[in-house]
Amino acid sequence: MSATQNNKTGANVSDALEIMHKAASAVGADAFDIVARHSSSLGLSAFQGKIQQTEISESVGIGIRIFRNGAPGYASTERLTSESLQQTLQDALSHCLFTEPLHLTLPGPCVLPEEPSHWNPALESLGLEEMARFALDVEARAFALSSEIENIPHLGYGVSQDQSWFANSSGIRHYDRENSFGVGLGAVALRNGVRKMGVYQRSGRDLAQANAEHIASMAVARSLELLDAKPMAGGSIPAIISNRVTGSLIGMFLSSFHAESVQKGQSRLAGKLGQKIAAKCFRLSSEPFRWDLPGASVMDSEGVPTQPFTLIEDGLLRGFIHNLETAKREGCTSTGHASRAYSGRVGTSFHNCVVAPGTQNDADLMRLFPRCLEVVKLEGSSGCSAVSGEISIGVQGFLWENGERVQAVDGVTISTNFFDLLQQIVTVGSEYNDSYSSVKIPSFALESVAVSG
Repeated sequence: MSATQNNKTGANVSDALEIMHKAASAVGADAFDIVARHSSSLGLSAFQGKIQQTEISESVGIGIRIFRNGAPGYASTERLTSESLQQTLQDALSHCLFTEPLHLTLPGPCVLPEEPSHWNPALESLGLEEMARFALDVEARAFALSSEIENIPHLGYGVSQDQSWFANSSGIRHYDRENSFGVGLGAVALRNGVRKMGVYQRSGRDLAQANAEHIASMAVARSLELLDAKPMAGGSIPAIISNRVTGSLIGMFLSSFHAESVQKGQSRLAGKLGQKIAAKCFRLSSEPFRWDLPGASVMDSEGVPTQPFTLIEDGLLRGFIHNLETAKREGCTSTGHASRAYSGRVGTSFHNCVVAPGTQNDADLMRLFPRCLEVVKLEGSSGCSAVSGEISIGVQGFLWENGERVQAVDGVTISTNFFDLLQQIVTVGSEYNDSYSSVKIPSFALESVAVSG
């Protein structure tokens, strides 16, 4: 989508917000807030030296939460006509008749921290032709790196753009926009009848990070390194969970730290504030001012200013993340972690979930134990439950002895519990992976984990 078209759509959404705001102000409601978004993406996939398909997508919508007699009502629409906006408002008012009164006080305007731009103008001019050349170059480089690369079934390049608007009855008006690119490659290697796929992705806002040789070499290396993998004997063994997968593993259980989950009885952390729930070396926080990460923000989806918030420090549970509703129910203040799409109700989310790094690099971690399992790949998540904390998941990785890698392993399942895992952390590494992700967690060493072959 061209910049001109984006600007026109943005103006339409902005006008729709003003219409909705004026109409909501006239109906005698207690309060209201409005969220609007315009998202678009342009991308392609390549296979065997040709562009397989291209995709252009766009979504536009606006949603309102309105309070009458303290009760909230939600409604949304993707049609921005005056008639549709009026009907959406009436739908939200009708919804108020069936919800529990909350009597929330919506925030008003305040001075927010200066926020760097999340928009790179260079990405606006990135077109399909340029993306196609780059993708095909990545594919060619990957095949050239090793004769054992049999196939490249996954190769894509895309750019996405997002604009968001927020307004409420207390006088807040906020606009934000961001864009980013993403390149992903999955390469399959074949040796002695065994196939392994290595995957590598690069994304962000700086196109200088889109290096074709680096992307190809990383994916190829990851496909080759596990080719001679073998099962290992079952039992208990120390483990190093690589920073390639720590974000995915810990990310499955972050809802346990949401106040909403605690209030609904869906978190085993209920009643444990101030208690030791993790190793002393483990510090978990929400970092909205990490501008290098995609979750950075100065304001949450209810207009509450964001702030850094530590949930685990020295292994002790310091708090849960709140929105206005969960905070009201506990008689505390919001931590500024409300999340909301235009078509949904208010929820909760981290603003960059970050585990503080330790002092030992990944090579140091491998020397902590005479024998250990390094986990570099997870296979699905069906055996994991955020409510119970149970973890039963297939993994691939390497067996290390005396600081030396001695064998690639696969066909292995690790079984533990997330809340036990936090207690079993011996140390946290000093290195993050290079992904553009709002969950940044270094490698960490576990005293023991149960494995089955």
